[in-house]
This record gives sequence, C-alpha cells and structure tokens, in this order.
Amino acid sequence: MIGPIFCLDLGNTRLKCGIMQGGELREERFFSEEALLQEVQALLKEWRPAAAVLSSVIDHPPALEELLAKETRFIRLQYDTPMPVSIEYEKPETLGVDRLALAAGAWELFPGKNSLIIGAGSAITYNFVNNRGAFLGGGISPGIDMRFRALHAFTDKLPLVKAEEHYSFVGYNTRQSILSGVLEGALAEVDGMIASYAARYGNFNVLLTGGNLVFFASRLKNKIFASPYLMYKGLKSIAEYNVLDKS
Repeated sequence: MIGPIFCLDLGNTRLKCGIMQGGELREERFFSEEALLQEVQALLKEWRPAAAVLSSVIDHPPALEELLAKETRFIRLQYDTPMPVSIEYEKPETLGVDRLALAAGAWELFPGKNSLIIGAGSAITYNFVNNRGAFLGGGISPGIDMRFRALHAFTDKLPLVKAEEHYSFVGYNTRQSILSGVLEGALAEVDGMIASYAARYGNFNVLLTGGNLVFFASRLKNKIFASPYLMYKGLKSIAEYNVLDKS
C-alpha cells in the first residue's frame, strides 16, 4: 500500500480532486479554472501525496503536469497507460479517459463480474466491462442539461429550461412539457439500455455515477449500485497498478 493518492478529474463541467488513502476517499476538492495551478499546489503542500493520477478531457495547462511530476509519482491517464483492465475498443486512442477510469473502478469493486457503468454527467455514457476484465465499449448520448440546451438552441420558440426535482408527467404548459419530455425520456432511455444489455449478457452489475446520479438513482426501475466516487476509485486503482508494479 502506498500513501495518499491524488486523483484529479478535469471534466467538462467541474475540475476536482479526490484524495484517496487506504482505499477510502479522505477529502474532495473543487478547483477554479482561473487558479487551477495555485490551488493544486496548495493541496500538494497540505497532503504531500505519494502519487497522483490525472484524468483530463479538457485542455489543461502543461505546467500542471510538470508540477505533479515534480512533487509526486505521476501518471497521466491515456489510452495506452497500463491498467488493471484491458481495452477491446476499435480505436482506443479515441476513447475518453474518464470512461477508462470508470471501468477500472468497476473492476476493483466487482472483479470477475460483468459490469455496466453508467456515467450520468454532461453526456450519458454506457461502459461495459466483461467478466474477463475487458472494456468492450458501450454508448454515448446527450446528458440532461445538453438535452435542455439543444431544444432551446435548435428551435425558434422553445425556452431554455433547467431540471427540477418536481415536475408534471403530463406537461400542462410548454415548460412542463419540456421537463417531462427531457427527464422522462432520459429515464426511459437508461432503463431501456439496461434492459437491452440484460437481454444480451444476462446477469451483470449496474453501477451509476456522475453529476446527475441522484436524479436517476431514485427513479430508475432497475436495480443499480450508486457510486458517486467511482471515478476516484478507478483512478486510485490505476495509480496503484502503475506505482506498485514499478516499486
């Protein structure tokens, strides 16, 4: 076992870091884009991690990697990074590294089992890992906020609506109709995708994570394992796989 591990997740919506130690999340921090370097540097001084792993789907400052490499045993997650799961994807270089981290997290939680990992964030991603530890691929569809924005952007008169906890199933005005169409449509899609995977693969675990986890977790018909910190678990697993293997 190694000391604290910085698990940095730079996504389209949020820039954040989970400090993992002993298999548990000790702290989570969110960063501002403007002061990313300074905030990461302060966190490094506070925790002095043994290792750091970076999952980034944005154009982050190159100085960030230089800082992490100077202060820690640093792993930049890429398609060719050694991982506890194998990748059986047509073009691995086109695969989002966040999906790889989720696959690694699922394998750590359920080794030797088929798992469907649903990332409910800016996009809804479906990621399937089979019982041999192979990431096969999955699917990508627009996330909830993206669906709201698309209706507004690609029509002349539909307003921009944001998700709400309570809404009418049968929309009694335009706003409620958009809420019902987007939210109920997203739920039906996810439930339908789970059913389609079940028809093909039989028994498997369904793991749900991402920014819209709470909305889906309380409404899906299928049994799921809600894991808000699955990304961090996967990044931690990848860091350990690389650092311990080279120790």
